[in-house]
Amino acid sequence: MTSATGKTLSLEIRPRPQAGFTMVELLVTISLIVFLMSMLAVGAGRYLENTSAKATEALIARIGLNLGTYKGITGSFPPDGLDGVDVITEEGTPLTGGAALTLALTQPMKLTRKVGGEVRIVGENPPIGDFRSDELYVTEEDPDACQILDAWANPLHYDNVTGGDEAFSPQSLGETHLDFDEDLYTHMEDPREIEDLTGVLGPQNTNEYDIWSHGSSGHEDTEEYEDYITNWNMSN
Repeated sequence: MTSATGKTLSLEIRPRPQAGFTMVELLVTISLIVFLMSMLAVGAGRYLENTSAKATEALIARIGLNLGTYKGITGSFPPDGLDGVDVITEEGTPLTGGAALTLALTQPMKLTRKVGGEVRIVGENPPIGDFRSDELYVTEEDPDACQILDAWANPLHYDNVTGGDEAFSPQSLGETHLDFDEDLYTHMEDPREIEDLTGVLGPQNTNEYDIWSHGSSGHEDTEEYEDYITNWNMSN
């Protein structure tokens, strides 16, 4: 290029520096994202655990209302199949604990009357309990053999303790549940046998019933005592 004075001018075109992140900036950004995601996961986990605990507490309270209705009709709470009164489905499956409770609340209630020294069925009421499908576990072999599940899909425990200490039936073994696989799950102690949790060993709601859930860590190797959810006040 020639200027007005006749001299030749040369133009040097320099490339613009490219915008971008340095390696340090990328590492800092990635670390921040990972930190925020981990905090979000912890917060979400706590939220879900609290929500599940509240749902299980509400379920136990709802069952309590059902049992009040049941006793109002029959004069007693459902048997638990552990105190000498067998609870058996029409297909012959023996039920205990939570499964016995579930049968009483999910099957039509037969109304009886003593006539001439004999107990006769004189009518039938619809089932007292109304449970969602995700609140029930039903065995493949017998549709009447089912049990109510807590919010973590673990079965609830039930013990009719209207007879006081004599009616107390410890449930520290998985055999109180339907289809419990001891190779896959770990069953913790009955909380009523742990004095640090209850303060008083044995039945907690004497002359009524005890219901409890193992809570968020139920049936796992890492199960914690403080996770129990019960229909009585825990010492912890």
